Amino acid sequence: MNHYQLIIHVDDKQVVLERILQVTRYRGFLINGIEAKVNTGTHIGTIKLQISSDRPIELLIDQINKLIDIKDVSVDNNAVAPT
Repeated sequence: MNHYQLIIHVDDKQVVLERILQVTRYRGFLINGIEAKVNTGTHIGTIKLQISSDRPIELLIDQINKLIDIKDVSVDNNAVAPT
């Protein structure tokens, strides 16, 4: 199983995290951890999502990028070690 950490920058809105988690689950990725922070000055949130799956990560990134209020998505493969 492949392990990834996604770093997602979002607009600070209540429903964004719920939408991201829903898409992640629908696409068959397991959520292993999550960290969310908001910069109150810019109203931009940063979500770090640790996930695992045998499916290609591009499937999930493409779907998250289609969501409203998403600024950008990147993968930090150095941050996650297999458990």
